[in-house]
Amino acid sequence: MYKIINSKYIWCPINGILKDHSILIKSNKIHRIDQYKNLNILKYKKINLKNSILMPGLVNSHIHLELNWVKKKLKYSSEFTDWLSQIIDLKKVLSRNKLIKESIKQAIEECSSCGVTTIGEIASYNGLDISIIKKSGLRCSYFYEIANSNSLNFEKNILKIEKKINKNSMIELKVFPHSIYSLDTITWKKCKKFSTKNKLSICTHLSESREEIKFIKGKKNKFDNMIFKKLKNAPKVKRKSTFTPLKYLKGLGVVNKDLTLVHMNNLSNEDKSIIKKNHLKIVLCPRSNLFLNEKLPDLKFFLNYHSTGLGTDGLSSNDDLNFINEMSFLYLNSKKLKVKNLKEKILSISTIGGAKCLGLDKKIGSIEINKRADLIAFEIKDQNPFDSIIFREGKNISFKMIDGKIKKFQ
Repeated sequence: MYKIINSKYIWCPINGILKDHSILIKSNKIHRIDQYKNLNILKYKKINLKNSILMPGLVNSHIHLELNWVKKKLKYSSEFTDWLSQIIDLKKVLSRNKLIKESIKQAIEECSSCGVTTIGEIASYNGLDISIIKKSGLRCSYFYEIANSNSLNFEKNILKIEKKINKNSMIELKVFPHSIYSLDTITWKKCKKFSTKNKLSICTHLSESREEIKFIKGKKNKFDNMIFKKLKNAPKVKRKSTFTPLKYLKGLGVVNKDLTLVHMNNLSNEDKSIIKKNHLKIVLCPRSNLFLNEKLPDLKFFLNYHSTGLGTDGLSSNDDLNFINEMSFLYLNSKKLKVKNLKEKILSISTIGGAKCLGLDKKIGSIEINKRADLIAFEIKDQNPFDSIIFREGKNISFKMIDGKIKKFQ
């Protein structure tokens, strides 16, 4: 039941970095954090990580496990709507259960290998991935994706998903209306009503592309001119020239402290004020933005914001699902901003920030007494131990524990 983990360094992040400290694990929780000499007199099983830095498990706050198969089928596209058009066409022709399941397994394997212990999974195949996620042992915020194509039965489908999850403590169900351009305005209102009634958090893609801004303002755009022509049931969306995507959601009554928004790389100053005033949770996927030839988010703003998380998005819009590569990319693109303690901020975004975005920060994301024992360690190969986390692609991971269970130790 009890285990003692010894490591040269422990990054909490609440108490910063501790040297020559140990952690006492009781069952699946952190029971005590103390100096090495005080804990190691106790006669419990000891895990000696030696020259390593121990930290909370990484939180990939936004990923589409099911889209791995798309990668090999996509042609180069220079803009968001062309890419989206290809995704729609491929899903119509090639979505087979066997293919989807294999994609999910591959995505989980790649994601897990680099130190991720929690994912924010966006799922659109009625629970096809649940058994695979359960078997993986990963902690998961499970977002059921809603678009016009499945909106008629979304309430019943979500309740069926809930039964499949079957009160598994490692998986929490949430609601994911795909975007403002994928659902009728009236369906968005239904999603809000349903989530409030069932106490389920909402997350959505927002302000991801330049075309989305044109769309919600009622200007000429490629959703109307290209994307909607491919759909049987094109969304009926209320638009105004004064809207931004965020102001549109605010008008629907969706905006509150429990709302999580993904991408947010096309924002006005008013949008930023709404974010701060309502304490919204924001997940950045910067490599996905670059992949789709969109601009990066306002990195200085979000690096200094209290509820920012990080995600890889799916392999359909990224070169890989290595979360540490996402962290490294964020660091390299933020260096010029002269943000204080940048490396630690990126680590915080990748742990406690992601936990906040998934509504899991009372359970995970930091090394604190009574939090779940989701922990990883990296062998130190650099003078600055943080460099051994951010710049080594996860190849030096020496230890991994999820919910008190050891998944890797070498």
